Amino acid sequence: MFSGQLPHYVEPRKLADQGGLISGQTTVSALPRLSEFEHSQSQPVQVALTFERDADEGQRIVHGTVSTELVMTCQRCLEPVSCVVTAQVHLALVWSEDEIQALPERYDPWLVTEEKMPLATLLEEELLLALPLVATHEQCPTRLPEGTEPAGSARDETSAEKADNPFAVLVSLKGSQK
Repeated sequence: MFSGQLPHYVEPRKLADQGGLISGQTTVSALPRLSEFEHSQSQPVQVALTFERDADEGQRIVHGTVSTELVMTCQRCLEPVSCVVTAQVHLALVWSEDEIQALPERYDPWLVTEEKMPLATLLEEELLLALPLVATHEQCPTRLPEGTEPAGSARDETSAEKADNPFAVLVSLKGSQK
């Protein structure tokens, strides 16, 4: 059982057979695949993982949570926005591609290729999968530029009426000839 400082490598098969628990924290900077989040490098990553055997099928599994806070770009105002990212981990340990097909649907596969696996790889994968599709503020701190009003606003309807009448110019010409 690991608590506090996280190990660099884990032995998933051994941990599952022994009912191991890994809990503690690291930083975003310790996860190389998250290097693009440069404003979040000092943020803590909280980890709580339980390795055990599934009571029904005897499958070696890992479940728990991995969470952190990442600074992303708001897709509305393009300003930084802090997003709490929490991954719910439900993995089954597999040693070959064939085993993946036989897994129950409630588990995602974790392909274990060696006796010792880097823990950072697992944490990175789970956090990347848990990222929001679109990062936005609930209420953007800066006013959006003019012209970004929602479709169907009063300004759009009046300009649409003018654009919809191609003969408006002829009416004005006809009126000036009288």
